[in-house]
Amino acid sequence: MSYLKKIIISGVLSALALIAFMLENLFPPLFIVGGRIGIANFFVLIAGICAGFWFGLSAIVIKAVLGSIFIGNFGAILYSLPAGAIAYVAQMLIIIYAHRISVIAASVFGAVINACVQNAAFCLITKTPEYFAYMPYLALIGVLGGIIVGTAVFLTVKYLPERVFISYKGETD
Repeated sequence: MSYLKKIIISGVLSALALIAFMLENLFPPLFIVGGRIGIANFFVLIAGICAGFWFGLSAIVIKAVLGSIFIGNFGAILYSLPAGAIAYVAQMLIIIYAHRISVIAASVFGAVINACVQNAAFCLITKTPEYFAYMPYLALIGVLGGIIVGTAVFLTVKYLPERVFISYKGETD
């Protein structure tokens, strides 16, 4: 796949991730504060799988920075950017190097990491360690979100033509 095609695919998927992030913020959290499915991560994972690692990482940055600015919550950058980046790196390492683990399992792992890192960042920034008690509940919501997003990614990868995806066998971004 040409570099220009990767940029175009990454740009479209980044825009879709941004829109999904903003739409998801219009709805109340699931069960507890901070509990979200993370629908935008579908587009981020697809960007990473279709265009490559760095293009997916750029989608995370675009989603977190522009999404936080557009929804008017600048503090969200402090939580969503590091959590999203760490979770994305973990997911992609699993997808690239652990071929026996499904993309659904990688998505669940990433969603739980995202929830835990966001909660930890919130506790550290606001100096409210009592919110660490939310960690198990956020992890459970992360499992649910990871299953939903991972299944959607799995089905998308399964039914899109193979020429859309990059090969991780020696191809670099």
